[in-house]
Amino acid sequence: MRLASLQAGSRGPVLDLRDSRGLVGFVSEGDPVWGEFLEGLRTAFASRGRRSAPGPVVEGTDGPVIVGTDAFEAQLEPVLEAHVLRREEYAAIWFGGGAARTWLAAGGALLLGPAGAGEVRGGGSGVAEGGSAYDLPGARVARLARDARNEVDRLTKSQEEVEGLKARLREAREEAAIARGDAEAGTMAWVRERQDAETRLLLYRDRERELRGKLKSMDEGGEDGPCGRCGRELGDLAGPVREVLREEWESVVQDGRWWRRRRDQLEGKPDDLQAAERRAVALAAEVDGLAEELARCKAQVVGLEAAARRLDDLLELAARLRGRRGGGVGGRAEGGAAGEEGRARLVSETRRRVRARIHGEVVALTGGRLLGSFPEIFAAWAGGGGRGGADVAVLEMAARIVLLELATGAGAKLESIVFPEGLERLHPQDRSRAVAALARLSRRIPLVLVCAAPQVVAAVPEYFDFLYRAGGTGDGDRILRQRSGLGAVWLT
Repeated sequence: MRLASLQAGSRGPVLDLRDSRGLVGFVSEGDPVWGEFLEGLRTAFASRGRRSAPGPVVEGTDGPVIVGTDAFEAQLEPVLEAHVLRREEYAAIWFGGGAARTWLAAGGALLLGPAGAGEVRGGGSGVAEGGSAYDLPGARVARLARDARNEVDRLTKSQEEVEGLKARLREAREEAAIARGDAEAGTMAWVRERQDAETRLLLYRDRERELRGKLKSMDEGGEDGPCGRCGRELGDLAGPVREVLREEWESVVQDGRWWRRRRDQLEGKPDDLQAAERRAVALAAEVDGLAEELARCKAQVVGLEAAARRLDDLLELAARLRGRRGGGVGGRAEGGAAGEEGRARLVSETRRRVRARIHGEVVALTGGRLLGSFPEIFAAWAGGGGRGGADVAVLEMAARIVLLELATGAGAKLESIVFPEGLERLHPQDRSRAVAALARLSRRIPLVLVCAAPQVVAAVPEYFDFLYRAGGTGDGDRILRQRSGLGAVWLT
């Protein structure tokens, strides 16, 4: 579901997002409008089908839908069931709602996948609420193991594709560098040749004017006219000298005409240079395409280790189920206890992997600045404390990015996401890296909406595709849209 609009209060200004895409920033200078937008979204989402007043709107499968209405609930429920997510966990993914433990639970569910999350939580994958994972029938476990094996095989092939893509990307980059060098060399040669033709044409024009002036002087002076070089009277030599000058003048005129035609020919780029430039552009586009494809494959391969661990857990579960069926009552009790132990181990390992993903993202966003203090900051944040400060802000930014990467990697079709906290909360050294990370995220999610102070936007305007800000008029508040990025800037 994609956000189409947000509304501040019941009669406040409306943020129209229907035509926006990419990384979209709401430029806030401490005004309350952004907070009212978020409060309206949180309130509408918490209505659970009971909302009747106007509010945030999403583009559903059948058209615009108000968040919190029955129509919205009908579209949300299949998404929650498909990924075994709780409602508050979807809010954490969509607009950063809920506490830290909700974010971590959502990350664990996405990392395990629907079947794994259903087993751990009970329900959603054939497990009774509050029951053990060993209440699953043997056939169900075998089917889950087959699915897990297929997932491991698919990710293994993706890993092989990564190596092939790396080789292709290296070759394409080499070819692109050569083509770019050929195009640059051709451009320099063309410019030099064009400048040479222009210079020679000017020289011939000057010489032609000089000779024409001498001929005119001789015609006016006749035989008594002076020589153009020594100053003596020409006398009987006037005729031959004049003939020599005229022949030289005609030759200069002919050569000048040739250089003029040559200069005119060189006004446009030669065909071979245009072909070289087209090849360089095509190879650059190929390099970009291969780089994006490689990034997608790498994102898929990230889950290979988790998928392998999940397969091992399911195979162990299937073996214990077989042992339980052959062990009578005592075997059943022992198997149940072992099942609870295995499930606890799976939960612990999943939490560790989510924490490791967040740690890696924090290191990337801070350039290693929080490498030593991360355990303490993370423990306080995960326990419900430490909500303020630049270090916690970058931790929350990293956690949201990890959540979204896990969601897209799990196949969740996220059409829009919202980062509620302003980027100015981050440490000044971390802001540009955070905006660059959000811009990369917008390649996988059509609309990424974030709040940013004017100084943050002014520092890196090239990363934002659209900017919004609240403006007052005689008719009340309204929202102004400004196009950003590397193109022209305009307001509507």
